[in-house]
Formats: sequence, C-alpha cells, structure tokens
Amino acid sequence: MPEVVLDCPEIGGLGVRPEELRSRGIGTQLIGAAEELARERGLYKVGIGVGRDNPRAAALYARLGYRPVVDYLDRCAYVGTDGVKRECVDPCTFLIKRLA
Repeated sequence: MPEVVLDCPEIGGLGVRPEELRSRGIGTQLIGAAEELARERGLYKVGIGVGRDNPRAAALYARLGYRPVVDYLDRCAYVGTDGVKRECVDPCTFLIKRLA
C-alpha cells in the first residue's frame, strides 16, 4: 500500500439513511465536519474508501476534491441467518483529499 495511504486518517462507515434523505446535502455536511475535525487536529489530509459499485458516492467525493490513490479489496466476515460463516469481498478505491 502506498505510504500516502498508510499515514492517512480515514472517514469510514459514512451513509445517509433512509434513502429519501439522500441528495439533500447531508453527506456533504458530514464529510465537511470530519474534515474540520481533522484540520483542528493539525492533519493535512484525509481519506475515504468507496466501493467500485457505488458511482453516486464516488461522484460526491470527486466533487468534494477527493482523488483516487489505490484500489483494494475490502473484506468482512459474517454469520448468516443459517449459522454459516461467510466472507464478503468488495472491490474499492481509496481516495485522498489534501486539506487547506
């Protein structure tokens, strides 16, 4: 993984629900608040991951100044309702924004 990613704080688990509330600026405000907290702590960049199957979120991040750095596979394990352990693998891209 590139050095620029390893020392970068990450915004994670971002989402707006229910879906009817999307496209109202809530995600933009959440990201702006996270960026402001990073600035207050003396950080000069912040990152966010986005699934390659989520072009809507990727477009938002691009509009806010985030640029792709590296592709990766996001993995998680869970136990289904049938009691069987499964693994989920999502192709993603990590994006970084340099803060002013």
